[in-house]
Amino acid sequence: MKNDYMNSSLEELQNCVWKKPEYNSALITNCHRLRKIPLKDLSIENIRMLVGQKIGLKYLVPLALEFLENNYFCSGDFYNGDLLYAVLGIESDYWDKNYALFQRLSDVMFNLEEDYKTYSKKILPKWKKLFTK
Repeated sequence: MKNDYMNSSLEELQNCVWKKPEYNSALITNCHRLRKIPLKDLSIENIRMLVGQKIGLKYLVPLALEFLENNYFCSGDFYNGDLLYAVLGIESDYWDKNYALFQRLSDVMFNLEEDYKTYSKKILPKWKKLFTK
């Protein structure tokens, strides 16, 4: 993603200022607030929240994938892997229209599966062997 995007907020990138929310839940209030923050200042939790609400996917999915490519289980405030869970919740029609991003997600999932195989076939048995006599 170009660095010039990173200095802009979703409001600026989408050229759309949302009106004040009619219902003031914490989630809605946070989503409105986060749309005003430059992308470079969004945390994993912020990205997870917005992606989970399908807000700003054009700009946030590439950022989310950057995090996931470095750590499959990077997390916001809920649990390890919550960002990946949010990204996997994006509808298939989005991925159909964004094949390059889908390929990146596929690579993340392939690498995760390979690491899981190594863990389950090599590491976990060795760990369990420490406790058997």
